[in-house]
Amino acid sequence: MNQIIQFFIRTRDFFLFLVLFAVSLGFVFSSNYYSQSAYINSANAISGNLYAFSNYWSSYFHLRTENEALTEENKALRSRLLQLENKLKNLPLPDSLSVVQTDKVKYKIFKANVIKNSYRLHKNYLTIDRGSNDGVRQDMGVLSPRGVVGIVEHTSGRFATVQSVLNSKSALNAMIKRTEHFGSLRWNTQQPNVVQLLEVPNIAPIQMGDTIVTGGMSNIFPKGIPIGKIVHYERSKFDNTYIIDVLLFTDMTNLNYVYIIEDIDREAIKELEKQDAQ
Repeated sequence: MNQIIQFFIRTRDFFLFLVLFAVSLGFVFSSNYYSQSAYINSANAISGNLYAFSNYWSSYFHLRTENEALTEENKALRSRLLQLENKLKNLPLPDSLSVVQTDKVKYKIFKANVIKNSYRLHKNYLTIDRGSNDGVRQDMGVLSPRGVVGIVEHTSGRFATVQSVLNSKSALNAMIKRTEHFGSLRWNTQQPNVVQLLEVPNIAPIQMGDTIVTGGMSNIFPKGIPIGKIVHYERSKFDNTYIIDVLLFTDMTNLNYVYIIEDIDREAIKELEKQDAQ
């Protein structure tokens, strides 16, 4: 302790100089507008450059994620294109009495940005920046570049809410792609990346890794839209069905934009079904 005191006594002139220097700088900046302005501008320039640097790298890594999503989407579209080409090759040539309609468009696609997304609740929703002014209506299907996201529930002029697949009320028609056994896709509210496929009969020869796709039994989603893959299954204790865990292809915790899909024939089909119900 005595050595420390002796050190400060020996160097008291130096510390006194530092104190007086700091005080003098304070007087200069407080009384001189130009010096004060130069200091503030320099500080703003430094902080601005730091923020710009940070934002640049943040955007760069975000761009990598977007590029990966677009790459996966292009791969899926190319695969579907090849499948369609093979089907067309196997179709018989039409004779003079048949008519093949090739210009019929069954589905219409809208792109929308996700402005709000919940995934931690039991009933999760998304809000998107497209609404009735853009042609978005209730019960339209919503997709990501990798697969199913949910169904439009409510719309206003410029916005719409989407019932996520991570919603305890959600029930989608789905099937095992390899075997074409159907079931109902629901969520047990446990994990934000795993949903359950129920009501599949336990005689179905399912396997780990089997792909789950939309079943096409409604006019919301066309048949064959990817949903996820089987990561676990077990027999139900209550009936002769499986309880199947499906790992979603879509990362529901990281959605920046989605696609809304409209069945052009939806209203005509609904009117026809109303007549049958009467």
